[in-house]
Amino acid sequence: MYKIKRLDFNVAYACNLACKGCISLSDFDRRGVTSLNEIKTQCDVWSKLVNPSVISIFGGEPLMHPKIVEVIGAIRKFWVDSQIRLITNGYLFGKYDPEVWFSFGRLQIQVSIHRQDHEKIITNQIKKIIQLRKQWKVFRGTISGHKQLGLIHKDLTIYKSKFKTFVMPYRLVDGVPRPFNSDPSKAHKICGNPDVPILYKNKLYKCAPIANLMDIDKQNTYHYQGLGPNDDLYSFIKNINKPESICAMCPEDLDHSVNHFDKANVIVKDKNLSSLSD
Repeated sequence: MYKIKRLDFNVAYACNLACKGCISLSDFDRRGVTSLNEIKTQCDVWSKLVNPSVISIFGGEPLMHPKIVEVIGAIRKFWVDSQIRLITNGYLFGKYDPEVWFSFGRLQIQVSIHRQDHEKIITNQIKKIIQLRKQWKVFRGTISGHKQLGLIHKDLTIYKSKFKTFVMPYRLVDGVPRPFNSDPSKAHKICGNPDVPILYKNKLYKCAPIANLMDIDKQNTYHYQGLGPNDDLYSFIKNINKPESICAMCPEDLDHSVNHFDKANVIVKDKNLSSLSD
């Protein structure tokens, strides 16, 4: 059993936003989710191999999963002691009974604000959750350069995070993602998540971008293999926070950053979501 700091667990490919430079490639035609049965199988296999302090339920947009409540419950069942964190853009909170988020025990929800002009919409969705309980502690600060508001209750913590800029994990050549061929050490140095592997289709990957890119790479441009449960896990874990050759796919400077507060860079696919009532 290997103890690691954090593990992203991909449960959805589809997203209701199309963000330029998205590490999950939401600006491409990604569809579908990982079935609940597949997720349970992955939990059964990998919970015997890795013990993350934090498991981030990742997409796409996880709230587009029709069985997201059961998904969270399954992950909690297999990783009893891990902190479970749901990563969402928050637009779809209204689909769910807000009481459900208090039922998992110490759940964290990270709500990412990608459109500054839509922050009020998301804030109103969060208010419907927090009004169900009293005695919230409030935290305001900046983490890794991103503004955060933390709302902390004994059964639920909600972080509202403003991510203004993202570093493009690829360059486009005739509309097709291609690697930058950078210096791996320099690219790793400016990486937003340099120590966060992802569990994606029952394999471990260095990071979310390469897992998603491998899914759409029809020309085998990215010479990389995800790690299966019977592969050399020791070497993978040892190199989690170190630059590797695959890091060359990303840029080595911040000139390739994308401003997500520019409305042109974040498209809401479902127009009903951008006109949610207060």
